[in-house]
Amino acid sequence: MSYFYTFQNFLAGDTALAATVSLLLLVAAAMIAHFICKFFVVKVVRKVFFSAHKNQVPLDKDVRLSEKLSNFIPVIIVYYLLQFMPGLPQHLQIAVKTICGILFFIYLSLFFTEVLEIINISYTKKSRRKNHSIKGYIQIGKILVHILSAIMILAIMSNKSPVIIISSLGAVAAVLMLVFQHTLLSLVANIQVSSNDVLQLGDWIEMPDNGISGEVIDIALHTITIRNWDNTLSRIPTKNFLTETYTNWQAMFSSGARRIMRSFYLDQTSIRFLDYELVQQMMQIRGVSEQLSVLMDGREPSAPGDRWFAENGLTNLTIFRKYLTAWLTQRDDIKKDMYIVVRALKPSPEGLPVEVYCFTSSVMWADYEDSQSAIFEYIYAIVGQFALRIYQHPGGHDFWRLSQARDETLRQSDTAGE
Repeated sequence: MSYFYTFQNFLAGDTALAATVSLLLLVAAAMIAHFICKFFVVKVVRKVFFSAHKNQVPLDKDVRLSEKLSNFIPVIIVYYLLQFMPGLPQHLQIAVKTICGILFFIYLSLFFTEVLEIINISYTKKSRRKNHSIKGYIQIGKILVHILSAIMILAIMSNKSPVIIISSLGAVAAVLMLVFQHTLLSLVANIQVSSNDVLQLGDWIEMPDNGISGEVIDIALHTITIRNWDNTLSRIPTKNFLTETYTNWQAMFSSGARRIMRSFYLDQTSIRFLDYELVQQMMQIRGVSEQLSVLMDGREPSAPGDRWFAENGLTNLTIFRKYLTAWLTQRDDIKKDMYIVVRALKPSPEGLPVEVYCFTSSVMWADYEDSQSAIFEYIYAIVGQFALRIYQHPGGHDFWRLSQARDETLRQSDTAGE
């Protein structure tokens, strides 16, 4: 102790030297404390927070937390040792205390930010709801931590109570709302989107107005990131999901069925009542006889000729619709417990639209398109067996056939004249 007092008396004679030595001692103490924390705090963190992993290799979470703790612990030590440095002038002591206070709250905010980030990662890995994201709430927590740290730093720099700082913010509340209006809107939107589960990670959404169709890969406070079908990335403001129209296909994937709702157009002049000749032609198709017997209900034609079919309203389109419905029911790739409907819609200049409405048993895009293509390829091929014609606008081949028929007629006329 006598050497310590001798050293103090030596420094008392030179104020500048005493201040310099004291500052160097404080810096050295801070550096030593920092290095000690780097090596030993990680063990404390593992034992307190991650005791279940104490026999394993240090986790990344251990290292990240220990680094944040090792930052502000030296600040506390310097602040405590400052009272044993009487050689520092009053203004230097105030400056060091202010710097220590500012650094303490900066490092403390970084520590809690790291804790929130670890909570987010742990929730994502361990949660049973793998598609649920709390990233928006974590970002809100980070904002609150930084705001509180900024208030405490302002209080330290101005040497005023934090309550006074908070009360003075009421005067600039309108300005703050104007500056952070997008953050507030995103906050409200994120809470509604997350709480109502209208949008989750992994959902496939489509926004035609923005040309977006892809999978949701990130839900943050301000933006939602979507990986489109061509692997491009799109970021949409969270508030847009409350104001714009979009389609979420996740319900379709969850149901295990995907809807087919497509029409083909018939030439309306090809629709006619049945006759015995047409019935004999259609009876060669497997499955038509069952549908025809159901429609006739075991009755035998009583009117002479083919008039009975007209009097009972049996047309080739009627038989074709019933046959197509039964054919769809027999397909393995069509759900039997959901709607299977083949119906005629309102006629148009394009012809008579006939809509096929059913659900495939696979929701995968490739399987769905394969089933849909197979169904309509069969329809286009079989429709002629029912004396029906697919309508389409005249093409170049149609005009070529007309010109060939006209030329043939002219040749025949010339031959007959000779």
